[in-house]
Amino acid sequence: LQQQPKVNKQSIYQSDERKPGRRVCSKRSEIRPEPYTMATIRIPRWAGIGVGLLTVLLLLGVEAQVPGFGKCPKVPVVENFDTYAYLGRWYEQEKYPFFFELGGKCITADYSLNPDGTIGVLNTQKNSITGNENSIVGSARIVQSARLAVRFPSAPFNVEAPYWVVGTDYKTFAVVYACSDLRGFINAKVAWILTRKRHPDIETMKKAYAVLDSAKISRAYLTRTDQKNCGEELVKVSKGVYKTVVKG
Repeated sequence: LQQQPKVNKQSIYQSDERKPGRRVCSKRSEIRPEPYTMATIRIPRWAGIGVGLLTVLLLLGVEAQVPGFGKCPKVPVVENFDTYAYLGRWYEQEKYPFFFELGGKCITADYSLNPDGTIGVLNTQKNSITGNENSIVGSARIVQSARLAVRFPSAPFNVEAPYWVVGTDYKTFAVVYACSDLRGFINAKVAWILTRKRHPDIETMKKAYAVLDSAKISRAYLTRTDQKNCGEELVKVSKGVYKTVVKG
């Protein structure tokens, strides 16, 4: 066997003639790139702003689902609001897309008076696929006249949400509106049309639409709530007296 020739280190490293004693890699040496670190990765400023906007919209989405820019618009509410006349059961007819009501039908809202003076809130709906009924319990306090603040302790974000009664005759319909904003930069809105009957007549709905138009609340985002095949319905017999009947 032939003896392998010895490798001359100078074939791999060459002395730098300009700086004696320093060695530099020759053309035959392998140059490996340095690994990326947080110092070498630059994130543009607009990316951070985008993430912030998305986070805010998700948080606001807990209360409302129609985003917009700027401060919440000024919306008039009912003057001399009669809290006691407003109590009882309401059936949801139309609404802006709302996170907590996705996939729900036969949606109702029951309002009662709590011993501490606040208003008890019971929202109920059925799953449109399984038919299972679920509900959420909360309370509302009067902030000013028909401007209320609602809180649901079991909700993911236990924060107060605005609840403004824009128009109602207490006997047939009510229009409710809510809006939240972040320092006047972006806002999110939601609106509901509630009625005392599960299947209201056209005239009742026309009165609700007139209130929306007068308050300059867009009807473009309204979606109809399915109130068919819901079973029992609470019917008022006389003042303070209700009975349950089976209806479609």
